[in-house]
Amino acid sequence: MLYWFKLIHRTLGNRLYIGIFWSFLTMLSGVALLMLSGWFITATALTGISIAAAIVVTFDMYMPGSGIRFFALSRTIGRYVERMYNHDSILRLVAAFRVTLFKQLSVLPDKQLRASSDSEWLSRLTADIDALDGILLRYIIPPIAALLLITTLCIFMAFYWLNFALVAGLVMLLCLGLTVRLKIKHSKAAGVACSNLLNETRAAIIEHLQGAFELQASQLMQQHERATHQALEGFYQAQYDLNNKLANFQLVLDVILSLCMLSVIAIVLYMVSHGGMHGGIAVMLVMMSLGMSEILQSFPALFSTWGKTHYAANRLLALTNTSPLPQADEHFELSVIDMTIHNHPQIGLSQSQPIALKFAAKQLINIQGKSGAGKSTIANLLIGSEPSGNQTKVLINQQHELSAIAATTWHNTVGYLQQSNAILSGSLGYNLVIGLTDVSEDAVWDALKKVELDEWANSLPEGLNTWLGETDGKVSGGQARRICLARLILRQQPLVLLDEPFNGIDHQMAARIWDNLNPWLENKTVVLLTHHKPEYLNAQPNLIEVDVNPK
Repeated sequence: MLYWFKLIHRTLGNRLYIGIFWSFLTMLSGVALLMLSGWFITATALTGISIAAAIVVTFDMYMPGSGIRFFALSRTIGRYVERMYNHDSILRLVAAFRVTLFKQLSVLPDKQLRASSDSEWLSRLTADIDALDGILLRYIIPPIAALLLITTLCIFMAFYWLNFALVAGLVMLLCLGLTVRLKIKHSKAAGVACSNLLNETRAAIIEHLQGAFELQASQLMQQHERATHQALEGFYQAQYDLNNKLANFQLVLDVILSLCMLSVIAIVLYMVSHGGMHGGIAVMLVMMSLGMSEILQSFPALFSTWGKTHYAANRLLALTNTSPLPQADEHFELSVIDMTIHNHPQIGLSQSQPIALKFAAKQLINIQGKSGAGKSTIANLLIGSEPSGNQTKVLINQQHELSAIAATTWHNTVGYLQQSNAILSGSLGYNLVIGLTDVSEDAVWDALKKVELDEWANSLPEGLNTWLGETDGKVSGGQARRICLARLILRQQPLVLLDEPFNGIDHQMAARIWDNLNPWLENKTVVLLTHHKPEYLNAQPNLIEVDVNPK
């Protein structure tokens, strides 16, 4: 949490102190209004009783009345300005949090990004960042403002009764400090458990919605729903336990504050009856104690979310501790890749014998293997998204470990067509040229022609501007595959990885597209990953075949 406190102070600067001032002013105005109103009502009642008893009294109602109006107005203005000002500070903080975290995400290695699921990243970048709001509005401003208020009230009381001011100030400080400390201690574990279960439940619901069609088709919907309901029940129970702890703690604090209030009333009554204090001052002290009790009673609720905030802060803190990646080298040129794989848990053949692969410039390598043999793992090792380990090495140009090359440089060097089709929420043209700044429309149509999608694109209502949608509902599986292939064609990386490039495409069309791609591939190092040797490679010259099936 210390990192986020420092970031808040560094981001807000003087705004933090101004926000504390407005919160303090609001609290002070509220307590002062209660004190003066209590005194005024009591004085008015006593004046009325005196007049009814035919006692001549003098009572100036205008001066205290103007004070009441002043504090009522200052409390209203203070509350309004404090809400507006501090919520503006929160927006600035959220922006700073997002910028800080997204800067860190931009330099994360691909393997670290892939280590967490989409639902996990969604939770981190939305719910976790939102949870950090409480650091300013709950854990910084109210305690400091309350501390300033206690100090101010003690100074005020000291003018009338020094000993009472010292004892009352000590009691209020103990109530404030112990409330914060004990509430954090007793609710932290429950809050963390609640947040963890919420995160797991959110992931389960997202997975349930994503797989709803397959679950329904397999008649497993109710079975999967039961697991989701169980996750929800666990979350509800954790939330109930947290609320129960809050209610019990609030009850104890209310009892303690009530006893303190009764003690104050008894003390001032004793002092008034023995002539040690004026009745008006006694009323003001009682009302002051009542006002402070109302403020202190709000702190258990404020710190009830400490566990959730602590959980979110720690998860996000891991992103801020990422080591910077090597800087990009614009002059990098790929000539050869040497890969040695031994005893890799996801590549069966490497567990019985070392695998040595060499990828030279302008070569075509066909890596063949059945499902689960480790073809995609080899591709992930080549793009740097899979940790190589001690017994697996990827050496670039016979001198650089892949991990020592800047991610930006390597991503500009390698083009990767994965087995899954990634159709983004946007138009056809957006899906093809995303990330490119100097591509022409002719190049886009040429890429579509190579994958035999030009006629289809021309037939769309808005051509390249036709919206596809993130779930590629407007395109078939084969069309989605060719869109992803066309996106790769528009890049000019010297190393191209094609993992089952023609999934969902018939053999005749695959052969035609491969012939169309040959001129584009002839000056590149091409790694083709397939279950077996495709027919369209039978007439391919200088083909290197690698079988990774376990012996």
